[in-house]
Amino acid sequence: MKRVCIEAERSRREVINDAERKLQDASRALRQAEKRIVASEDQVTALEFRAQAAEAQLRDAKQALLLVEEAIRKRLLGSNSVNVGQHHAIAV
Repeated sequence: MKRVCIEAERSRREVINDAERKLQDASRALRQAEKRIVASEDQVTALEFRAQAAEAQLRDAKQALLLVEEAIRKRLLGSNSVNVGQHHAIAV
């Protein structure tokens, strides 16, 4: 009877030790997963800032392009109106 109790106690300890190891493994995996999630969130935040900066640069570039287009139009229209006047004066 005593031997049966000793074997039962040993088996119980093995089950408990095995369960503790599994819990530790699961806990370690959970901590690693949490770290990966935090790192991913940090990457998303960084990408959001980069996207915002790129959008701002795009707005600036569009505005600069509009200014260049406007300057070109003024120059071309200004040159054309002067040329038209010169041609008109020569023809008269």
